[in-house]
Amino acid sequence: MPTKFMKLGFDEQVLRRLANDSDGYVLDVGLNYYRGTPISAVERMELSIDGERVDDDRILVEINGKFLRLKQVPLAFTEYWGVKTPIRLHVTGEPLAAGPHDVDFVCEARVVYMQFAPGVYGMFDASASATLTVAEDSEN
Repeated sequence: MPTKFMKLGFDEQVLRRLANDSDGYVLDVGLNYYRGTPISAVERMELSIDGERVDDDRILVEINGKFLRLKQVPLAFTEYWGVKTPIRLHVTGEPLAAGPHDVDFVCEARVVYMQFAPGVYGMFDASASATLTVAEDSEN
């Protein structure tokens, strides 16, 4: 059973930019932790916009120029999510209306250097919520 989640006070650095693009919209997400982590350490990642959870199949995670489905994230052992480099979540479907949107991002990950027993790791919570504004002409 994992320990309680560590939650650091860097939430304002997590949700960085929300914009429409030709296939839907994108969200730039920074890491709420004091050091980077392999993306494969992420055990839970969820996105909700305006109170509605986005279906996992609509999300592509862009990291280091590579695109992953959420179910592929635990297998991406070679990809490192640094604290200064955000990942980008590409959400397919209808673009968002221009204006403010409530964004809730859930991200829980293992602390890979904090193993207490086989399969038991310390965990950190990199989740955040914010209201982000989509500009009138926000296509990438």
